[in-house]
Amino acid sequence: MIDLNSHPTIVWDFNGTLLNDVQACLNALNVLLQARHLHPISYAYYRENFGFPVIRFYESLGLIPKDAEDWENIGESFHMRYLFSKTLRLQPGALEVVLAFHRLGIRQGVLSALEQGLLELQLQQFGLAQKMDFISGSRSYDGASKLSAATELNLTHPVILIGDTLHDAEVAQAQGWSCILCSAGHQTAARLHQSGFPVIESLKDLLPILQSVL
Repeated sequence: MIDLNSHPTIVWDFNGTLLNDVQACLNALNVLLQARHLHPISYAYYRENFGFPVIRFYESLGLIPKDAEDWENIGESFHMRYLFSKTLRLQPGALEVVLAFHRLGIRQGVLSALEQGLLELQLQQFGLAQKMDFISGSRSYDGASKLSAATELNLTHPVILIGDTLHDAEVAQAQGWSCILCSAGHQTAARLHQSGFPVIESLKDLLPILQSVL
């Protein structure tokens, strides 16, 4: 699954992969839905239906922005609620795996749809920022595709992207990267298996591979 002898670059997705934030996202989204007199959704429904671009998912729930400014306001409102959530925490095994890669001298970084400033803030908050060789976030709050940002990284192969959504698989395929998907995040294992890439239940599943070479 991970050939460390090939000296790969590890590209981490952040939300849902390193950070366990599904409940925080769901809570913030339901506040927005209720504010517009729309029905809240369940945790299970969220994971069965969430996807990129985020605006398409929101529109499927009836949360349709009037214009670009309204969509920006929705994004800012969502993130202000999200950031103050008490449910935000690292995924089990996240810190251990990141530290293990760092000790092995393996280059790693983050590619995220999260706004750059918020991404850097949260990586710092959870003690991961200084272990990353690069941090690539979004210039806005719109939760759009990461395809162009991945291209701009201009990484030398081999590269392994570790993510939690089918969009991560799309990014990896477009770049010719390997990919491992973790079903502890924003989409279910059944959905992730559609990608054809390996699917793990937890980042802890990577630890035995790393421990064998530490």
